[in-house]
Amino acid sequence: MNRLLVPLDGSALAETALPVALGLARRFGAELHLASVVSDLPPVPLAAGDGELITRWFDAEEKRASEYLSKVVEGLSVGEAGGVETHVRSGPVARTLQAIADDLDVSMVVMTTHGRGAWQRAWLGSVADVMIRQVRRPVLLLRERDAGSLSATGSPKKVVVPLDGSAAAEVVLDALSAMVEPGITEVELVLVLQEPMPMATSYLPHAVAEGGLMEARKERAREYMETVRSRLADAGHRVESRIIPAGDAGHGILQHLERSGADMVALSTRGRGGAARLMLGSVADKVIRSSSVPVLVTRRAGEEE
Repeated sequence: MNRLLVPLDGSALAETALPVALGLARRFGAELHLASVVSDLPPVPLAAGDGELITRWFDAEEKRASEYLSKVVEGLSVGEAGGVETHVRSGPVARTLQAIADDLDVSMVVMTTHGRGAWQRAWLGSVADVMIRQVRRPVLLLRERDAGSLSATGSPKKVVVPLDGSAAAEVVLDALSAMVEPGITEVELVLVLQEPMPMATSYLPHAVAEGGLMEARKERAREYMETVRSRLADAGHRVESRIIPAGDAGHGILQHLERSGADMVALSTRGRGGAARLMLGSVADKVIRSSSVPVLVTRRAGEEE
């Protein structure tokens, strides 16, 4: 982990990501990059003015953003981090942050989100929402209440990792391995085995066949989880695996999170956007929206934007 990006918008909420990002930067000797974006949409009264007026507005806003970031840097105790740099650009906020992340080739984006619900986000949009769908690198999402939930090093004490039996879902393990402390952080792999709807039949062979199929699925799930667990254990991680029967994968993961005592959840997402997500739904989307702990999100390789 060599570079971390923290988007800041001048709010106290956005700044709650700084302690976690700084802890990670110190631990890895990584560079900390703070970025602020001036929206490419000036206030409505200015939009009707001449080009020179709009240009002066952009210059003033960029200067204000630069001064703000300089003050933030002055208040940081960098310690063993690899230094702090600031970036101010103008443009569409989410797309510009994505460009900064790509240009710098950052290892991770650490940012806060309001955690809006489905209806609000569908109508209002969210910078964090766009980032987790389009940025091709891990994004650690924090809410204001998460500011003190991770250790001083930025690493979790216990992290839950939902898997679904696919290699695509395991993409998040590489990002997670880069930030947890081997032998200290407890990693719990979780696979939700969706229970079939009860068959409305009194015909005994049907019930027997259904029970046999479920047992076969459980056995395949156990074999798969043991393979992944062993691989992580061989790399020096404290890791356990758990299979959870539930009617709905998203709810099953969230319920387990509440019971587990974990201080982070790490998962991969298909990166679907707009109508695709609203029509099809997403287990990752449900967990990201409703998680009570910080969420590390990684885009699945090759998925559409």
